[in-house]
Amino acid sequence: MAEKAARTGWDLKRGHDAAARWTPPPDWRDAAIIRASWSARPAHGLGQTLLSGDLGAARAALAPAAAEAGLWQVAGGDALVRVARDRALLVTARPLDAPAGWSPGGWAASPADDAWAVFELAGESARAVCAQATSADLEAGSPSAALLFAGVACLLYRIAPDIARLHVESGFAPYLWRWLETVEG
Repeated sequence: MAEKAARTGWDLKRGHDAAARWTPPPDWRDAAIIRASWSARPAHGLGQTLLSGDLGAARAALAPAAAEAGLWQVAGGDALVRVARDRALLVTARPLDAPAGWSPGGWAASPADDAWAVFELAGESARAVCAQATSADLEAGSPSAALLFAGVACLLYRIAPDIARLHVESGFAPYLWRWLETVEG
């Protein structure tokens, strides 16, 4: 009797696959959203390494030329994208061959190339699209690039004045892509 109450409470059925209701992800290789004044595309092949600890020492060891990027700041090329005071995502043109774990220099590296999906939003209305997705004041900026974007935790910065880069945990990428598809412009 207790087993039946537990199943009924959650309305679970044997053999039921909740994932069958999820929207399937697009084919990321050729996915694109093209609007009159903005566009979105997945960015492929980037290196993403999560860093903790002494970020200055980590940057010096792994990518000395990486520019630091906070919310809506421009960082062309390699970027040290701040998540928190002692945590950042090092984004490079290609995956790094950095050893995982703690370094004697006081920092730790975790390869995260597949942990986040990366979208690039470009065009004259890219800022308006980003502003629609968040309550954060993009012009005020922040040392941290972390924010809620369409209700999902993301990192947002720019690689050029009219090109924003958005990192979202890979599992939320299809949702965020579907949200972007609903935006006009």
